[in-house]
Amino acid sequence: MENRRKRWYDLFGLLPRNLGRLLLWFSLIPIAFIIVLLVYAWRADQYELDEVLAPLENCAAYDRNGQWIGTLTDHDRVYVARNELPDNLVNAFVAREDEDFFEHGGIVYSSIIRSICRNLTTLSYAQGASTITMQLARNCYELGGKTLDRKVLEMAVARRIEGKYSKDEILTAYLNRIYFGQQCYGIAQAADLYFGKKVADLTLAECATLAGLVRGPSIYNPVYSPEAAAKVRNATLERMFECEFITQEQLWQALREPMAVAGKREARPGSYPVLVVSRELGDLDCCDEQEGTSSIFVMTTLDLEFQRMVEDVSEPMLVALESSSVWAGLPKRVDNQLNRCVQAAILCVDSRKGDLLAVTGGRSAQDGLDRWQSKVMPGDLFTPIVNLCAVDQRRTVIRSNPEVTGRGVGFNTVIETAQKAGYKGELPRSSDLYTGRFSVPLSHAVNALYLIGNDGLNVSISSVRQVGTTKKNLVMVNAPSPEESRREILPRESAHLVASLPPFRYDERTRKTFVNVRLPGNTGHFSAVMGRYFTVFAWVGFDSPEAAVYEKKGVSAALAKTCSSLAGEVYDRAEEGRRKAVRERRERENAAEQGSQ
Repeated sequence: MENRRKRWYDLFGLLPRNLGRLLLWFSLIPIAFIIVLLVYAWRADQYELDEVLAPLENCAAYDRNGQWIGTLTDHDRVYVARNELPDNLVNAFVAREDEDFFEHGGIVYSSIIRSICRNLTTLSYAQGASTITMQLARNCYELGGKTLDRKVLEMAVARRIEGKYSKDEILTAYLNRIYFGQQCYGIAQAADLYFGKKVADLTLAECATLAGLVRGPSIYNPVYSPEAAAKVRNATLERMFECEFITQEQLWQALREPMAVAGKREARPGSYPVLVVSRELGDLDCCDEQEGTSSIFVMTTLDLEFQRMVEDVSEPMLVALESSSVWAGLPKRVDNQLNRCVQAAILCVDSRKGDLLAVTGGRSAQDGLDRWQSKVMPGDLFTPIVNLCAVDQRRTVIRSNPEVTGRGVGFNTVIETAQKAGYKGELPRSSDLYTGRFSVPLSHAVNALYLIGNDGLNVSISSVRQVGTTKKNLVMVNAPSPEESRREILPRESAHLVASLPPFRYDERTRKTFVNVRLPGNTGHFSAVMGRYFTVFAWVGFDSPEAAVYEKKGVSAALAKTCSSLAGEVYDRAEEGRRKAVRERRERENAAEQGSQ
């Protein structure tokens, strides 16, 4: 035993037993640390650094079959070179996001330690301590959620980026990639969307606004939250002054500048599907997840074949209406001159799932208006809500007088039920509530009718199903679970009974439910056809209704007939297409069986 070769850890034998063990364990810490560094360095080395300067992709929407629908922004993404970036813009982002950007090597270790201490004390991910380079790494490679593993990997990738690219290249790539809200990526789109300007024309105050915006695109949006945007802009300006990027006079002048923005702007008015998808994305809670991506794609429930069919049906019917003798002297469409002419909007929906298959919001998306969002008086379309309350309370339904029916249940019950069914915002606490003589977006009435037609189950009309990144990582799945879809929003038995009362009309022969209503205040005509597989809603009317038009003999009847014909024709063609698809599938199956034999 005495001749045994000495080992390095035999030195600990000269120390007291417990102290020796303690020192042995402490000696393993740097070894473990080195191993961890090597592992993360290897993982970081797996990422291709050319991605940092790779061409930028537009946010796009696709139909249910993977066909491209369109981009979700006003124009294609433009890469802004470093010499086109104003100094005020660069300084605003450096002051706000990373004041030591030009000095560090991608990581500020003191900030990391401070962040760890803060997060440990709060038991949350309250502070991230990311440098601009680390944010760029997260944006380029989408490294995952807010975890310690991602943070360490982010640091390792940032070090590699700093080793290959200059500070100007890193900053330029960062500004061209980051998310600014409203499906807007990159500084070029942000400058145009919020201020209607080119990047080189941004003022000091506008540069500070955009630098503050990236901290919370849904919170500091200057269009929808001007007060919050002004607050974060002012904080950015003060940081710029503290960093000596601007003078006291420049600070005071920028602080006094009003928050002037380009205004609320929809997505590219090239197609109604793009308008609808873009608006629905804005209503969904997925903004925070988009901040760590360079662009997104949206998989929708829309079907371009259905969309073409709906458009092919709609316009010829309206042209035929304008060509009829009853329309003499009234405004007609001439090319793209749509001012004052009659409009039509159509929704085609999967009855079972609520999937939006096709949509038009008027005669041309070039005007950027979606008539389903236009305010109308629901009138008789609100009657099912009143009837539902009465049926649920075992009260008498007066079919010809919803006001009397409503008085039996009261304002509170009707308003509560209406809000559950999809009517949002303030509703009147007067007899106008029961008769539907108040203004709401037409889409609210449609959602309520659809919900009642589906026996009150938790199925709502929507077009967005999945939101993912260009790296094929899912950001959000917008689909209820089977259990959730069977949940009752409204009392099921009561909704089923109300769906057989006016304005609903069930046809035993065709097994379809029809709705045909003239809306109060000359706000148009509404029709619906509800079947087992499809539900079609149609509206026909004017943007600025004139009483004189409706008073002209035969006009109201012609509008009503056109509206019901639109809904019926779209439904019939959708059903015909479904039957054709079923026949083709069976033929393929039979051919496959015969081939196998």
